[in-house]
Amino acid sequence: MVWGGIGAVVGFLTSLLGSLVGILVAGFVGASCGRRAAEAEIGKRVGALSGLVSGAVAAPAFVIGASAGALVAARGIGSPRIAAALSEVLGTQVTSDEAWQIFLLSIAVAALFQAVILILASTAAGAWATRK
Repeated sequence: MVWGGIGAVVGFLTSLLGSLVGILVAGFVGASCGRRAAEAEIGKRVGALSGLVSGAVAAPAFVIGASAGALVAARGIGSPRIAAALSEVLGTQVTSDEAWQIFLLSIAVAALFQAVILILASTAAGAWATRK
């Protein structure tokens, strides 16, 4: 559970730089979480199962922290600037409301990727830590 809290803070701080950074950091947090959980539960659970459980416990906190960080960063930028950037890239007029909806959808997709990567990395690290 401690790694869930640490992951939330790390996810928040790194996602201030963008959701892609949060996705990348999810792998590192998952690996640390899974390795430490597998080492702590030697004899109780198999390493991969220990990593899976710890990743499943830590992922929601990390995802919430990372999503909050991305929202804080977006509020700092402002939806008119996001709309202008999208309009330029897409070559069509995008309103501020549409830009905000697209941004929220992108945060949801990034959160899904972050959770999957964190759980997979945690499971793999747990299995790797108890390997002989």
